[in-house]
Amino acid sequence: MTLLASRRSARPAPHAARHRRLPGVNPRTARLTAESALLGLIAGVIVVAPWTRDGYLLLLDWVSGPHQTISPGLYGLDPAALDALPYRLATHVLRGVVGAAATAWLVLLAFFPIAASGISALAGGGRVRRHCAALFVCCNPFVVERIQAGHVAFLLSVALLSWLLASAVRARRRGRWFAARPAGWYALAMAVGPHAAWIGGAILLAVALLPRPRRADLVRTAVTVASAGLIYAYAAAVLLGAVLVPRVGGQDLEVYAPHAGSGGLPVTLLSLQGFWRATADSSPPIVLGPIPVGAMIAAVVAGLVLLCRRDRVAGVPLVLLAVTGLLLGAGIHGPLGGAYRAAFDSVPLFAVMREQQKWIALPLLAYAVAVGVTAEALATVARGAKPRPAASGPAASGPAAALPAMIRAVAAAGLVAVAGVGAAVAPSLAWGLGNSVQVSQYPASWYAADDLMGAGTEGVLFLPWHQYQPFGFTGSRTVATPAGAFFRRPVLTSDAVELGPVRTNSVSRRTAYVQRLVAAGGAGHFGRLVAPLGIRYVVLARDREADGYTWLGRQPDLRRVMRTPNLDVYRVQPTGTGRVVSARVAGHDEAVALAARGELGTEALLPDDMAGADGQAAGVVPSAAAGRIQRISSTRWRVAPGSPGWVVLPEEWSAGWTAGEAPTRPTVAGTVAVRAGPGEVTVTYEPWRRLRIGLGVSLLALALLIAAGLVEHRRDLRTWWTDDGGSSARYPGPG
Repeated sequence: MTLLASRRSARPAPHAARHRRLPGVNPRTARLTAESALLGLIAGVIVVAPWTRDGYLLLLDWVSGPHQTISPGLYGLDPAALDALPYRLATHVLRGVVGAAATAWLVLLAFFPIAASGISALAGGGRVRRHCAALFVCCNPFVVERIQAGHVAFLLSVALLSWLLASAVRARRRGRWFAARPAGWYALAMAVGPHAAWIGGAILLAVALLPRPRRADLVRTAVTVASAGLIYAYAAAVLLGAVLVPRVGGQDLEVYAPHAGSGGLPVTLLSLQGFWRATADSSPPIVLGPIPVGAMIAAVVAGLVLLCRRDRVAGVPLVLLAVTGLLLGAGIHGPLGGAYRAAFDSVPLFAVMREQQKWIALPLLAYAVAVGVTAEALATVARGAKPRPAASGPAASGPAAALPAMIRAVAAAGLVAVAGVGAAVAPSLAWGLGNSVQVSQYPASWYAADDLMGAGTEGVLFLPWHQYQPFGFTGSRTVATPAGAFFRRPVLTSDAVELGPVRTNSVSRRTAYVQRLVAAGGAGHFGRLVAPLGIRYVVLARDREADGYTWLGRQPDLRRVMRTPNLDVYRVQPTGTGRVVSARVAGHDEAVALAARGELGTEALLPDDMAGADGQAAGVVPSAAAGRIQRISSTRWRVAPGSPGWVVLPEEWSAGWTAGEAPTRPTVAGTVAVRAGPGEVTVTYEPWRRLRIGLGVSLLALALLIAAGLVEHRRDLRTWWTDDGGSSARYPGPG
């Protein structure tokens, strides 16, 4: 009854202003949302402006290069890149249009206007409330730390979640059984980042349950989740097919737990900090003093209290989201630590939330709205007028009453304190993270090496063998090894995270094989041993660990073809792929011993537990046969006619590689061995067929949800002021 009365009282007057071309749109509301988007765009430009210069943006998890291509994860060939495939496909298309260098900062720039406009639509109210909320969501410690880490896709998904929250609240007000726009925003967010599935789910649940849910609210939320979940239709191919996925265990929770700052974990999380990589050398850490932190928390508490008093439909869910995000953000070191561990071990797909501090995205959205509400109230008091009600809509009726000068002064001081929070964070964010991160220029030697090696299907092994490492051209900042984005040839680099007890989450047999060889200093015949991986060149960056790789020069099967102060290139002399014909059963140690005695040729080495009845093939060992294979696509190889026997393909082993009736086996090096007849053979990665269908369903579902949202929005434009479920005066956001 209360909600019904609230909706009736909030209904705008018949003479409310209308847009000349879009009759259902309140021009003031649209203008304020657009202004917030513009503010966000300006803030984003101030951040990325130094990165628009000639060069490439290289962050911890966000690198770019002149030959950056689509991730093999799109085809199911990279276990670490199987999530958010629509987003990966979209960025690949964007790179083809504007180039890799521009894409790197354009995607990052997109976060700011999307987040600013979404939080403005959620906050509603007047210009002060909307714009302060928009500026806060753009400038806060959480955003700074995530940009430092290069978590661009995650930030973009958080921006989309602000629109999900706005549209979910609007749908709750309308009380209909289905709303297309929340489903569309939810699907878009999940298409960009997998974490949005859980964070967005928490948003939808909070809005549905509080205050007092109706049956329509529960049904609408269930339908929203189910329809948006189609965006991950390709996950069925991952679960049903022979697609490798990373290995994640309990130690990951310890490694990725939020860090406690000098004030302790609660204060750290309340100030929207706690990113586990607190000591990252990508840029200086944010240091907020007690005054900015206190001002921010006070503004948030006051804003949420005001909002809950005047607009429970928006205020109560925001309080729940803030508290839930802080509790889950504390992770295994918080009050819900036991429950978090249990969920991590037993709830399907919850392992994606191994980095617990990402839950702070929920308080971020609540904080932004609350800060906007508080700023509006303080500004109203400072002007000597009666405060507006916290609910969206026009100011309270009645004459303005002058307030004592002291109260106005206190309100003005509070407003300055709230602005001081942004002032404290801005130096760490503006102009390329406080000018601590600049675009990188790849050395001339890298370009010379790429020209020397040229294009081709034979690969490059890049050393030092680390997934993350500093380079001289990054200003000694640690970044993800960018060789794969730079060279035209396929590049094999380490995928080991090397974080405390978690050395790697990889399930790759190839990288584990190379890791053992590197640890053994090449094992005496490094070229011969990596030849079955399809490696033709070994590239060593000499930035910091060159002395640890002097053994490369002592390998008899490597020939140095280029040496510069910061890069060495070696050519692998032997060949180890193609129609090798012969095979023998051997393990890693036996392979090293055979190479040391000069008894290892190009034959396929099959582990004892994988050889089976096909472990031996006709032909002498060591075999001298090779070649006669051609890559015809990312997921297909053609084997030319030749002597019957074993064929070695330089692909990561997976049971998904098939060649008709011909048996396939993994090699000791972790590649694919096929027992082929004398005729032509086509070897295909079968999971890609199912993955392609799933990806097509995902993209179609996303397109349909977006189209349904547009149709729903267009219908609202015609009935905005006459629909009994509408409440644009109280909640003007277009959602």
